[in-house]
Amino acid sequence: MPRVSVLMPAYNSEKYVGAAIESILNQTFTDFEFIIINDGSTDNTAKIVRDYAKRDQRIKFTDNKKNRGLIAVLNQGLDLCSGEYIARMDSDDISRPERFKLQVEYMDAHPDVAVVGAWIKRFGPSIKSDDVFKYPSELKLFDLLIYGSQMAHPTAMIRTSVLREHKIYYNPEYKYAEDYDLWMQIAQYAPIHNLQTILLDYRWHDTNVSILHKKTQSECAQRIQKNLLKKYLTNPTDIEKILLMTREINQRFWLFGILPIIRRKQYPLKKTKYYLFEKIPLIKIKDNGVYLFEFIKIGNIK
Repeated sequence: MPRVSVLMPAYNSEKYVGAAIESILNQTFTDFEFIIINDGSTDNTAKIVRDYAKRDQRIKFTDNKKNRGLIAVLNQGLDLCSGEYIARMDSDDISRPERFKLQVEYMDAHPDVAVVGAWIKRFGPSIKSDDVFKYPSELKLFDLLIYGSQMAHPTAMIRTSVLREHKIYYNPEYKYAEDYDLWMQIAQYAPIHNLQTILLDYRWHDTNVSILHKKTQSECAQRIQKNLLKKYLTNPTDIEKILLMTREINQRFWLFGILPIIRRKQYPLKKTKYYLFEKIPLIKIKDNGVYLFEFIKIGNIK
């Protein structure tokens, strides 16, 4: 039995899947099986993966002839995983060579932890070179409820025994927010941590889920939060108060009720950013200084 099962769905990924596969095969930690599921791609994804599978016996390739959708394929993959840990991977990202080594060492040293993720660095034509998402080191159920996912799905390494013991799978009711629901399920039984270092380069392009399906993703996240609160609270007023807190950390300010002029967005647990017209950075806090448009200093934090 391998220590790690790497689970990677792939759909129409011919442009990027080769680089994603090589980033896994080039890991310094080598005791893993690499489960790749082609979900009915209509391009050359299956051929590319099959060619790699012929060259490396750690690759276990499943070729779905019909497209089943991401959540169904993820659950299909969970059942195929035999390793002590399950490492998620997306077919357009790049894992850094030390990723598995560092994550396995951490999980071995912290047997109470159910999932360990890491920071990510976004890359792509429209991305700045320093675009790093720094997630908090520890996440509990309340943190996830109030601040959102705070875990990059393709960086996750999950303790398989936690999933098996509590019969945890991805929920098909939460399309485009299935990872958030998974963390919510797991956090009810064990802690979730993030390594404070970059272990994955996250490809950013115009087909990312958070771009194409942002509204649906947000609606699903709200349903996840509400359903979780119903499990623990009986007073509808208390539920609405907490849900209001979650909405206030990612809100928009409207001009004449029509034009969104300022957006307030929470990133890691204590990091808030303000944007003008949704995208232009308005206020930035740096070295205890307050800057307008990132470079005009307008004050200090005492």
